[in-house]
Amino acid sequence: MKKRRWVVLIILLLLFTGCTSFTARRISVSFERPEACQLFVSALDEKVDQSCVRDAASVPVPGFPYLRANRFLSSMKEKLKNEGRREQWGRWLQKLDLEARGKEISNLPDEVVSSFAFGPGTVPTRSQLYERTRSCSDQLFQHDKVRPDFYGTLNPVVVVPDEYSFPMRAIGLYPLVAIPVAVLTDRSRKRTRSWFETNLENLPVEGRLRSFAPPETISLSEEEIRGIIESSRKNPLGVPILDENLGMKMVKQFAPVFIQDVLAPYDQAGRVVWKGDCPDVDQSKPTVYYYFSHAFLKGQPILQINYVIWYSERAGEKAPGIEHGHLDGLTLRVSLDEQGRLFMVDAVNDCGCYHFFAPDRERVARIISKPLKFDPFVPQWLPNLLPGQHLAVRLNSGWHQVQRLLAVDDLPEPVPYELLPYEILEALPYEEGRKESIFNSRGIARCSERVERFILFSMGIPKIGSMRQRGHQAIELIGRAQFDDPTLFDESFVFK
Repeated sequence: MKKRRWVVLIILLLLFTGCTSFTARRISVSFERPEACQLFVSALDEKVDQSCVRDAASVPVPGFPYLRANRFLSSMKEKLKNEGRREQWGRWLQKLDLEARGKEISNLPDEVVSSFAFGPGTVPTRSQLYERTRSCSDQLFQHDKVRPDFYGTLNPVVVVPDEYSFPMRAIGLYPLVAIPVAVLTDRSRKRTRSWFETNLENLPVEGRLRSFAPPETISLSEEEIRGIIESSRKNPLGVPILDENLGMKMVKQFAPVFIQDVLAPYDQAGRVVWKGDCPDVDQSKPTVYYYFSHAFLKGQPILQINYVIWYSERAGEKAPGIEHGHLDGLTLRVSLDEQGRLFMVDAVNDCGCYHFFAPDRERVARIISKPLKFDPFVPQWLPNLLPGQHLAVRLNSGWHQVQRLLAVDDLPEPVPYELLPYEILEALPYEEGRKESIFNSRGIARCSERVERFILFSMGIPKIGSMRQRGHQAIELIGRAQFDDPTLFDESFVFK
């Protein structure tokens, strides 16, 4: 009887709330802008789209071709209480656009770059093309922001759509198909929880355990970390923003150890390289890619450090057959509170699958139950890290699932890995020098398709099972949730 009632409630929920969709408003902005720059930016956009090199890490703002947004900045638009905050917010949107355009210009074919003529008989270089882009970006921003209706027009169109497709869910009879999917999700969570509840020494090892650690360790004191975070928040928005030097210190401070069950070459995380037209992984060069993001803790902006590893494939007997395929990846996210204290680690496979939380138990008053949806998945609490200890992640073979988070001291003969910025993946050079993103213009990793896209398409996630770019990881099959949703923690937990 209980199970039948649960199924009926799921159906009702999905019928009424499961198929909502959010899309950015398309607007026509009537600002009279400098014609030369307007034409140049339009031409650049056209050639970027024709060349299929649009960077999907951020989302263009309709009507403002020199601005792009992410989910954090979209959420921040409700906190713009004074001119200083509005100015920093607008400049941040501009910065995201310039970063994206820098990658797009790097990825344009040579003949497209040379098609831009800045003068009779001149052939621009990529750096000159970017400088023209930057100059026009500043001219357009300065021109628009003096208008009294600038932020009033801009604010409502800074919207980042989620990764779910209403048409796919409608065609796929989502409310009905979601019932067996919910049952399978529940089973999957129980299996994962059993790994975390098994004594560490009893976890199965198919090959041999190898530890991959950062090349150098930094041991900052609590006071030093707090000082870095507090100084980084001294800006109108109060958001922790680190310069390159301090950012690298923090990346090294919190860099985890990966304890991998290595049975075959596909278990060795390495550097992403090109193999023909597909990204592949050089297992001889252990590599971890990193990037920063921001979220909210009790409504206040906090800093996150993301560590991403890549494998050549998902394979082996443990991984479900529909998940097998070229390329596999995992993102481990470290979140720091306003004082720079670690309060949350969460992880997700780069397809958006198998997301889980590991919060500091002392910081959580309760987990927020979500009626007719799955509760936030917490298979273990954050381990207590003593001074000198490192966060470690135990991963199984083939499937590359996290089985435990650990606090470890110095390990005997760990294999050092290299830390590289994530944006390298978004403009990755071939041997001959040309560059291309490993992700397409929709944020899907090339050559990473899975059979499950034919089986689970009713869940409304395009190319489900494929590896995905940051900002494009849908983490729930039932309902809608994004890995980079800055309100994810506050909507999942009541913090002390």
